[in-house]
Amino acid sequence: MDLTNSVLKHIKTILLKVFDLKEEEFKKTLLLQLNIFIIITTLLIVKPTINSLFLSELTSDALPLGYVLTAIMAIVGSYFYDKALEKYPLNIIIDKTIIGSVISLILFGVGLNFNLITGFLLYIPYIWVAIFGLLTASQFWILANLVYNIREAKRVFGFIGAGAIAGGIFGGYLTSLLTTFIDSVNLLFIAALLLCICVFITRYIWKTEIAKLNTFQLTLKSNAKGESPLKLIKQSKLLSLIALVIGLSVLVAKLVDYQYSDYASRLIDNQDELTSFFGFWFSTLSVISLLVQLFLTKRIVGTFGVGKALLWLPTGILIGSVILLLLPQLWVIVFIKIVDGSLKQSVNKASTELLSIPIPIEIKKKTKTFTDVVVDSIATGLAGFILIFFINGLNISSTYISVIIIILIAVWLVLIYFLRKEYIIAFKDLLDNSGIKKDKHHKEVIKVTSIIDSVLRVFNTGKENQIINMLERTLDVKDERFFNSIKNLLDHESPRVKTLAIDNLYFLKTENLSSKIETMVYDKDQDVTTSAFRYLLKNYKQNTIVLFEKYINSNDNTIANAALVGLSLESSHNQLLQNRFNLDSKIDAALNKYLELTDQDLKTNKITAILESIGNAKISAYYNVLKTQLLSKDLEILKTAITSAAKTLDSEFIDVIISHLSVKETRQTAVDALFFYKEPVINVLYQKVIKETIDFEDAAYVILVIEKFKSQKAINKLILLTNDTEHAVKIEAIEALKRLKWKYPHLKIKDRFIVDKILDECQLYQNTLAVIHTQIVLQYKKKSGVTESKDETEARNGLIHLLEQRLDRQLQRIFRFLGIKYPPNDVDPIFNTMIHGQEEQRLHAIEFLDNILNSQLKKELIPVAESMLLDSNSEEKIKKLNLKVLSELECYNELLKRKDIKLKFAVLYLIEKSNTANYKPLLELVLINETNKKIRTQTENLLRLIS
Repeated sequence: MDLTNSVLKHIKTILLKVFDLKEEEFKKTLLLQLNIFIIITTLLIVKPTINSLFLSELTSDALPLGYVLTAIMAIVGSYFYDKALEKYPLNIIIDKTIIGSVISLILFGVGLNFNLITGFLLYIPYIWVAIFGLLTASQFWILANLVYNIREAKRVFGFIGAGAIAGGIFGGYLTSLLTTFIDSVNLLFIAALLLCICVFITRYIWKTEIAKLNTFQLTLKSNAKGESPLKLIKQSKLLSLIALVIGLSVLVAKLVDYQYSDYASRLIDNQDELTSFFGFWFSTLSVISLLVQLFLTKRIVGTFGVGKALLWLPTGILIGSVILLLLPQLWVIVFIKIVDGSLKQSVNKASTELLSIPIPIEIKKKTKTFTDVVVDSIATGLAGFILIFFINGLNISSTYISVIIIILIAVWLVLIYFLRKEYIIAFKDLLDNSGIKKDKHHKEVIKVTSIIDSVLRVFNTGKENQIINMLERTLDVKDERFFNSIKNLLDHESPRVKTLAIDNLYFLKTENLSSKIETMVYDKDQDVTTSAFRYLLKNYKQNTIVLFEKYINSNDNTIANAALVGLSLESSHNQLLQNRFNLDSKIDAALNKYLELTDQDLKTNKITAILESIGNAKISAYYNVLKTQLLSKDLEILKTAITSAAKTLDSEFIDVIISHLSVKETRQTAVDALFFYKEPVINVLYQKVIKETIDFEDAAYVILVIEKFKSQKAINKLILLTNDTEHAVKIEAIEALKRLKWKYPHLKIKDRFIVDKILDECQLYQNTLAVIHTQIVLQYKKKSGVTESKDETEARNGLIHLLEQRLDRQLQRIFRFLGIKYPPNDVDPIFNTMIHGQEEQRLHAIEFLDNILNSQLKKELIPVAESMLLDSNSEEKIKKLNLKVLSELECYNELLKRKDIKLKFAVLYLIEKSNTANYKPLLELVLINETNKKIRTQTENLLRLIS
């Protein structure tokens, strides 16, 4: 037993060292690797089994329709899957997906054993397998992203991914072996049994690693939806060409797959033997792909350059297709399949990743799923239609599909040529947009040749901003060939360059630079020292706890602060690491040190480091420190406290962050802080505005936060906020909608909504005019009868004045809404002319308005516009608009129903000064419907007074 433990411990130590894993993350990483291993193993059992059954009964003639149906189901399914994600928690969806898959496999096994699934019904398991592979793998990586932060993910995903490769190798060979003594149909039960293990692993991972995260933390770790990926791809020629090349490679691969399946099914009659054949070659392709990835990819890409390396895959398939036309034999199509399978996930993938260096990381993340799922599905469907036309329609042999493949490869090669040219243009743009000021005669001398050389040339000879831009891009590439050049940047004079260089080296393994980087903890810039400490925490050869004790207790405050912040960043979402380094006691010590300091600058630096550390590590025991500093009079400390509070992603800080929106100095910091909570905060903010649980002054600025998301969800909430809200909130919401509509055309605002809102505002405008008219008439009558007190007269005058202001507001909202429907450049000048222009100019403005409006808007809006030419309170205006004259009670009832606090107070004040019990039923009705506490209190006081 001791020997076994010793061996296991030794194996664990080797794995930790070789795969750059940490002790505290080993268990969960190993479980996730086992999870993906089982998923891919299951897929490699089920796929050859279902494919052989499908081909044995329906023949390869049924494959084209299978491709089309699979593509349709993938696209339609992804839509409903997205809807389900909005409605149900992710763990429930993953759980139901795996359990549903287990039940499906059992049902397929029973149905196939009893010949219940035959003929056209075989399309169901065939399509199911394709969706299963796509869905379970996607769900797994979403789950993995929730377990790790970005830095951890970059380190461990390679190790976890090895489980997928191992599953790809093991699953196919296991299938090939099992078919020698088990009917292939019964393999589905084995697959179901294996998949059951994933249920328990997933539940355990969720319970121990993810359940403790709140909604905001979950959203931060997952890729929240933002701008349309299709629009982002269209905006970038480089991305468009990459998507086209990927789509064409999938299209060619599907045609090759058809040939492969057709030849195999015609030459191997026995179903179990066909299952064994598919299983064997699925695994063999995985082995060859792994060997190419490990031993050839870097050599090929390094020797030939990325542009030429991209040619290997299409050229290999081209050679195979030509040979197939001359020698139509199974070994030739197997050769083509080997070329496709081995090069696609190795040389081709590595080259494509390098080509995307000029594309910002955020855009790559937003478009990746689209290219992986939608482009793949469209290409699969297109392959199906091509095969239906040529194979089923023209009845030609599958061998001659090679002619179509050769034509498509010719297009593919042309696209690679343009892709290479566009890369050079994008790379040059990246250099030109680096913030370097150049005069007319100055031109960049950096030559863009091969991709690797171009990147290295920027690192070696580029300007500061060019190097910074490139270092930000290479963070996502992790290519060891950049190591030496990045290492040299550690001596660069720019703190930002040094910080990014350390961040890049964090993920590279060519050499351990701990001794060099340890000297950088003495750098004057805290960002440099913080990054240095994070690097040391991962790579230091000796005891890292002793190292951090040394620096956190340093007399140099900059070093001590950076060590604390670095430790908090590295241990974020990692309770085990926090416990190992006793982070709580280190924050306690820092707080005690803060209290001892007398120099104000040192105190400020110390408390900001403490606040950053609490925010990064999300240690709730110290949230009271954040709350205290959120009241600080020192602007720098206050801004750090706001940002750090947001980093905790704890909902208890949302209200206090909102309270800083109305202060000009902290507004942008507060907006950015609330934005950090990601899209779930939109609902929270909306509810707070609607329920009036936040100050009126802050509510208007909440709109800026919602607008910042630039998403359809933000649009939908802004639309709701144009309904029964205060004018300041409503006008900001309209303005935000206008800006989003014209800047991001992919965001949808229904035309019907805009028209209805304009008509509502016109109605409100006319209603306000009628109320003003009634008040003026009442004032005149009471003056004549000398029945109105001085206080009542002043109260009525105040109400009339306020209503006249509301008229201006309503006009403003009408034209702001028009600015959503029609170009603001046309509408805004009209409004300005109507308000400030001379009479003739206003007439011309009305004429112009008459020309651009549709008939429905023209009917309501032109009379309103024309009424602006008349005296404010004239009888003529009332007649022109054909307004109903309201009674005094109707006036007050109408005004008290509006979402306008000032107006309600003015009405209540006038009722108070009227000193009559006639309004008691009206006030009782207000108490039933009113939600605002201040208005309710005033109404209750007034009821007691008049009673």
